[in-house]
Amino acid sequence: MSASPTIFIVDDDPDFLESLSALVQSMGLPTKLFPSPDDYLKQFDPDAPGCLILDVRMPHISGLALQEKLASLPLCPPVIIMTGHAEVPTALRAMRQGAVDFLQKTFSETELYEAIQRALKHDEENRVRYARKQELATKFGQLSPAERQVLDQVLRGEANKRIASSLGVSRRTVEDRRARLMQKLAVETLADLVRLAIEAGVHDE
Repeated sequence: MSASPTIFIVDDDPDFLESLSALVQSMGLPTKLFPSPDDYLKQFDPDAPGCLILDVRMPHISGLALQEKLASLPLCPPVIIMTGHAEVPTALRAMRQGAVDFLQKTFSETELYEAIQRALKHDEENRVRYARKQELATKFGQLSPAERQVLDQVLRGEANKRIASSLGVSRRTVEDRRARLMQKLAVETLADLVRLAIEAGVHDE
């Protein structure tokens, strides 16, 4: 990752917030503290690597509501949910929404450390995938509408002659467009083109 990860902690109990921050900092990790989900959302930066430790029970916006909101974004930090109550349904909902871990507030230092390490690894992997997705979107975004028409038909398995007939252009024009789109996508073979299109989620509509 380009920047050092930060552990973001959201809890409405100021004493617990400070003690948890001190514990995390003793592990050599920087923290940022927020007394409410609203305060966290005001400064939320998807480009900031790290993870979010989130109390499940807070007034106004619950921890699960904040997690659900973040989960709808293209890129968000992995979440570790905390609660003072051993609530299995809450734990299941948190995990379904993508929480990396669910910790009771009686957790040990080892449990917290291991949860944070899992979350940071998850965050790094997410950012690699997201960067690759953005790279592919940029590549395919370079294609002109005419090149995209040819690409869609190539991905359907159509030959150049059939594509030319379908688009009402010459076979040479199709060949030129096909050569340009492959150059823009930096692929040399049809197999490479198909693999890249599958990775990018490009489908014939």
